[in-house]
Parts: sequence; C-alpha cells; structure tokens
Amino acid sequence: MTYPWWSLLPFVAMLACIALLPIIPKTSHWWEKECSQLSVALALGVPTTVWMFMRAGTGPLIATGVEYVQFIALLFALFVVSGGIHLAGDIQATPRNNTIFLAIGGLLASFIGTTGAAMLLIRPLLETNKER
Repeated sequence: MTYPWWSLLPFVAMLACIALLPIIPKTSHWWEKECSQLSVALALGVPTTVWMFMRAGTGPLIATGVEYVQFIALLFALFVVSGGIHLAGDIQATPRNNTIFLAIGGLLASFIGTTGAAMLLIRPLLETNKER
C-alpha cells in the first residue's frame, strides 16, 4: 500500500519539534516538561493513527503492534543476556582501546545484529571509560 507524500508531515513535524523546541529560548523551558512532549506526540500521533486506521483498516496496525512487542522482547532478552557478561581486568581508557571496542562491535554486528552488539558491548565500554 502506498501513501501520499503529505502523510509524512506528522513525522517531519515531530522530528522538527525534537530538534528545534529545546534550543529556541521561548520554548526550551516548556519543552523540558514531559507533559509538553506527550501533548505534542499525541497531537501528531492520534490523528495519524485515526487516518491510518480509516485508510488501511486494523490489519497493518495489529501487525505493527505485534512487531513492536517482538522487538521489545528481543531488547529484554539481549539486556538480560548481556547483564551476565563481565570483563575482568583493567583496560585503560585510550582512544586505541575504544577503537578496538568499536571494531569488535562492527564485527559482532555482522553476526548478532547492531542491537545485539550494542547491548553486548555497552557495559564493558562504559566500565572501561568510567575514569575519563
């Protein structure tokens, strides 16, 4: 199913709000509140959801919800598995060692995906760089 070009405008508006409202002096304090962020998200998301529901029916929305639940389950599983991995030793926080971490992450991403590699290496990388 194809959608008209203007159906991207709520997404573009949300990105613009995230990028611009925190740096505009008159809106920066307003944007700090979570209720303001929620109101913008709802103002853009509810009409979009209703329009998608009227145009495509419930099938795509249910399929998207199932994919979302699967993705959250994947993140949870990766978080649990990576929580048990601990590197012992004192790895110095140098640009060379950080580059090696990133190279290992790039290689691992080929096998376990970018999300898996990030979840696996984030704790050792933060532990290594905590003194910086």
